[in-house]
Amino acid sequence: MSQEDFARHYRVDASKMLDLAMHMPDHIEEAWRMMKSFKATPAKRKAPIILCGMGGSAIGGKLLLDMIRADASVPIILESGYALPAFADASTAVVCVSYSGNTEETLSCFQNALMRKCPTVVITSGGALAEEADAAGVRVLRVPGGMPPRAALGYLFTPLLALASKWGACAVADEEVDSAVRRSRKLVEKYSLEGDPVESRAFQLAKRLYGKTPLMYCGDGLLHSTAYRWKCQLNENAKSMAFSNNFPELGHNEIMGWECPERLRSDFFLIMLRDVDDHPRVQRGMEAAYRMLEPLAGGAILIESEGDPGREGRLARLLSIILLGDFTSIYLAVEYGKDPTPIEKIERIKDELKMEDA
Repeated sequence: MSQEDFARHYRVDASKMLDLAMHMPDHIEEAWRMMKSFKATPAKRKAPIILCGMGGSAIGGKLLLDMIRADASVPIILESGYALPAFADASTAVVCVSYSGNTEETLSCFQNALMRKCPTVVITSGGALAEEADAAGVRVLRVPGGMPPRAALGYLFTPLLALASKWGACAVADEEVDSAVRRSRKLVEKYSLEGDPVESRAFQLAKRLYGKTPLMYCGDGLLHSTAYRWKCQLNENAKSMAFSNNFPELGHNEIMGWECPERLRSDFFLIMLRDVDDHPRVQRGMEAAYRMLEPLAGGAILIESEGDPGREGRLARLLSIILLGDFTSIYLAVEYGKDPTPIEKIERIKDELKMEDA
């Protein structure tokens, strides 16, 4: 792109969210390296693992579940509320993730874990969670701070993947991570402002999404939570309404919503996210749905994950969809003239809750 395009982008993206998206492969690489020397052992092998997190700090847990769902050897539960499940006890490993360290739901779960004597690990950049963990003698992985939690995904997801591998819930080799990082860097180059805008899928998709409501559909396998990641990134970065759902469930209910009046459905832009390892029946259902819905929507696109098929290529394929969504949401924000970083309404809700507690 030209210098004028660069200047235009950063006049809107004043807090440089784009730069953070470009560094995601570096964050993943660094976090994987950090975990090499991080020692934390659950009290009991093959016991359940509970991941506690909220919002941008929880998406890493959702993605982990999708990554290892097909061959996880232990049950892994994601908790986004204020208390652990009733079964949690001294044999249940708990990982509390809060980027800021001040997420009240995660702090509550941490205190609950201490009360139940659960072996606990904390992932945070600091805050009250780090202070309480240090005081209790709980192992803390301190990740670099100063970013919006949604931009710190590499630092929040990768340690969970490493812990799951260390604890025997799955097997992830260094070569898989290295390959995924290399592939991700190539995609970042393609989607960056220095790439050819005509060849940038993210830039072109953002143009098509202008004035539309994105609706992400995907299967219930590897990409199960990526549709939700797209929704959240479009909500927070582009300040756009966006929605997501998954097959095969939506084929039993939401698909009928497309019989709504044309003036309503013409505002929706359908984004169908597919992975080579989606269940064959799910693939067939998605293909049938796309054929039906493409002529009804105000726009539609079918996107395939990029990477080698099979277990060894899962991480690369997962990241290929995440990166495309992140860059698209940032470019759409600029199209709307919105700085992607500020989240004023979210902060206002938090402030009002604090005022009630005072």
